Amino acid sequence: MKKLPIGLDDFKAILDNEYRFVDKSLFIRDIIDEPVQVLLIARPRRFGKTLNLSMLRYFFEKSPVNRAVLFHDLAIWQQGERYTSEQGKYPIITLTFKSTKMQKWSDNYQLLCYAITNEFHRHRYLLDDGHLSVQNARTYLSYLDGNASESANGGSMAFLSKLLSEHYGENTIILLDEYDTLLNEAWIHGFYDEAIAFLRVFMNETFKNNLFLKKGIITGIFRVAKESIFSDMNNLKVSTLLSENYKEYFGFTEKEVLELLEEFSMQDRAQDVASWYNGYRFGMDKPVIIYNPWSIVMFFNEKFLKPYWVNTSGNVIIRKLATEGKRTVQLSIQDLLEGKSIPDVQIDENIIYSEIMKSDTAIWSFMLMSGYLKPETTVLRNGSIFCTLVPPNQEIYHFFRNMLRTWFEEATQAGDGQEMLSGLVKGELPAFRNHFTNMVLRMVSFNDVGDDTSESFYHAFVLGMLVTLDGTHEVKSNRESGYGRYDVMIIPRDLSKKGVVIEFKKADRYGDESIESALDTAMVQIEEKRYVEELHARGVKDVVKLGIAFKGKRVLMRMT
Repeated sequence: MKKLPIGLDDFKAILDNEYRFVDKSLFIRDIIDEPVQVLLIARPRRFGKTLNLSMLRYFFEKSPVNRAVLFHDLAIWQQGERYTSEQGKYPIITLTFKSTKMQKWSDNYQLLCYAITNEFHRHRYLLDDGHLSVQNARTYLSYLDGNASESANGGSMAFLSKLLSEHYGENTIILLDEYDTLLNEAWIHGFYDEAIAFLRVFMNETFKNNLFLKKGIITGIFRVAKESIFSDMNNLKVSTLLSENYKEYFGFTEKEVLELLEEFSMQDRAQDVASWYNGYRFGMDKPVIIYNPWSIVMFFNEKFLKPYWVNTSGNVIIRKLATEGKRTVQLSIQDLLEGKSIPDVQIDENIIYSEIMKSDTAIWSFMLMSGYLKPETTVLRNGSIFCTLVPPNQEIYHFFRNMLRTWFEEATQAGDGQEMLSGLVKGELPAFRNHFTNMVLRMVSFNDVGDDTSESFYHAFVLGMLVTLDGTHEVKSNRESGYGRYDVMIIPRDLSKKGVVIEFKKADRYGDESIESALDTAMVQIEEKRYVEELHARGVKDVVKLGIAFKGKRVLMRMT
C-alpha cells in the first residue's frame, strides 16, 4: 500500500518515489482543449494548484529525457493521439511567488528577482550554446547576475519566452503559481502600491503583450480586481470555485476519497472523514462535493480526526475580519458558531483588497474564495450571484472557535481572561472589573471606542466569551444595536450556578451625557427587559445583573 505524500508537490518526485498519486491527469486534456490563451485558476490554498502545475510542466516540456513514461499509467494516456502527441512538445517557463511573504517590499522584491534569476539559470543552455546575439547575451547575463532593473524584471519572462521560442521553434507555455501571495502580504504589511505597480507591468508583459506565448496558466486564491493587473488582458479566462470548468481537479472528489478509505482499510471512518473534511461545493449548475486534500492526506498519515488545513499559514486576514471588522460581520460569525447560515449574500468573484474591511460583499466573498465558507445554495439574480453561506465542515467550525478563543486569550493576556470570566460568572465584580478595564486600555485605541466603531470591540469581546465559556455556559445576545447598546445573557448549563445579564451602554462622547447617567440607564434597561424572568423560566434561580457603561476609554460598571 502506497503512502500519500505530505508537502510534496513535484509531480515527478511523487511518481519516482512511488507515493500514491490521485490521478488528476485529465486536467491536461482540458487544458489542451481550452481555447483561451491565458487561464487564471483561483482555488483555496493547499488544494493542489502547485502539484497540478508541476504535472503540466512534466507533460508539456521539451526535455532531453523522455518523460512520457510518467504518464503511461494515467488517464490522460488513454485519451488518444490528439493529446499524447502534445507531450514533450513545448518550452516551459515556470515561476512561483509563494515565498513572497516578507514584511517589506524590498525583501519581497529580492525574492521575486531570485525567482526570475533561477528560471534564467534553468535555461542557461540558451546562453551557453553561443547562438544569442551580443545584445541578447548581455541582457541574459544581467538576469543571471541579478543586475536587471525593476522595469527589465517586469519584462523578463517575455524576453525569456522569446529566446525559448526561437530556440525550439514553438511558442512557450508559462506557468505562474500563487501570483497573489505577494498581494496578500502587501495588503497586510502596507506595501500594496509597490507590489501592484510591479505586477501590473509583469503580468501584462508576460501574458498580454507577448507574441511568443503559447498558453499561460496562472494560479492563486483570488482574481484581484480594480488594480489593473488584468484590465488589458482580453485573452484571459478566470475559473473560480463557482465555475463549472476544472471543478474536479483541485481537491479530492467523494469517489476518490472513498477509494482511498477502501485502500487503507478505513471504510468505517467514511462518515467522520466527510463531517470533518468535505463540504466544499465547486461549481454552480452541477456542483461537485470536494474534500480538502491537505487534510485528507494528513488524516491518512496520522489516522486522527483533527484540524490540519486550518493550522497551516494564511489565516491573518480572516482573523482581522472576525476580530477587527464590521459589527455585522461579527454578528454573522456568531450565527455561524451557533449553527446558523448567512443568507442571501451577494458574491463578487473579484477581490478588491481596499474593500475587504468595509464591504460585507467583499468580506464574505473573500471568505468564500479562501475556503472558509461554502455556498449552501447559489442563485443568479439580475446578473449577480447570491449565496447562502455556511462553514463547509467541522474543521472550519473548529477554526473559527479556536481563532476567537486565541484572540480573547491574547487580548486579556496570559491567564487574565479565565480569571476575568471566572469573576463574571461567580458574580465577583472587582475581579471582573479590573481585568476588563485593563483589556480595554490595552486593546482599544481612542478611535476604536468612537461613535462608529466601538460596538465592534464589544461584539468581539462577546464572541470571545461565547467560545471561552462554551461547555459550561450558553451565551446569548439580543443584538440590539442602537446607540452603543449590546445586551448579553449568560446561562449556566448547571442550573445551580449563577446566571448573568449584561447591558452595555455608551455615553455620547461629544454630548452632555455622563458615564454615570449611561450606567443608570443600563441598569434600568435590565429591569425593563425583564431578563431575570427569562432566566428564572430557564430554571436559573441565582441571577447577577451587570451594567457596563463607557465613554471613550472610560469604563464604569455596577453589579447587583
